[in-house]
Amino acid sequence: MRILALATVGTGLLCAPNASNAQPPAESLKFEVASVRLNKDAAAGSIVRSPEGLSAHNAEFSRLIEMAFQTRLIDLSQVPEPLRSARFDIAAKAERKISGDEYWEMLRALLEDRFMLRFHYQSKYEPLYALVLAKRSRNLGPKLARSPDPDCPVNPNSSNFCGVRARPGVMIGQRVVMARIATELSTFAGRPVLDQTKLAGAFNFELRWTPEEYVSSDGQAKLLNGIPVDTSAPSFFWAIQQQLGLKLEPKRGRVEILIIDHAEDPSEN
Repeated sequence: MRILALATVGTGLLCAPNASNAQPPAESLKFEVASVRLNKDAAAGSIVRSPEGLSAHNAEFSRLIEMAFQTRLIDLSQVPEPLRSARFDIAAKAERKISGDEYWEMLRALLEDRFMLRFHYQSKYEPLYALVLAKRSRNLGPKLARSPDPDCPVNPNSSNFCGVRARPGVMIGQRVVMARIATELSTFAGRPVLDQTKLAGAFNFELRWTPEEYVSSDGQAKLLNGIPVDTSAPSFFWAIQQQLGLKLEPKRGRVEILIIDHAEDPSEN
């Protein structure tokens, strides 16, 4: 099981409308065209958004699930192992400009259609962290700012992208909502992180810390990809306060686990 945070979505009762107040059905959020192919070149993986759609290269199936549902709180035990680790190339285009959570709703629809994905949620009560503002003044930290341009770029590149890039000791995000930041922090926090900042809108941020697992008992830096870790950066939790103006408060609460009931090899194109 992969552990990260997922916001709970409430449900309500629906009443049959009469002819005088009937509403048109909601727009079906699906990509207009999409190709899905098994990747065979083992190059570096990526999932990139643009206003017209989404493209994935060498993306692991489990990673596609994480992005589509914006969580790593996932039970994949019922998915055949070859499919869990299989990697795919996806090129999907919408019939109009899309933004925000529409990308992930459309990706979920694609997975349900091409991979015959079926799922349900299971609620659990367990330790977690609440992501909150560190100061009563509600001032943001020096490395966290509202994005002046929340829309994904037409031609994303290495510096002008839309999403979060992270590795031990470094996390950089552009044009992301606070719930996504909480989800990414969960990877390194060791337990689910739920956004309770009440901050709306899209943000740019940069977080740098010293990963404890890459520092030896005598304080010397270990190697990360052949490069010594910078031990001058603060600890993970202190870096969040110093750089982002946020903090993680330990709590116990209810989280939703995504249970994948069924998935199979996709139908290509």
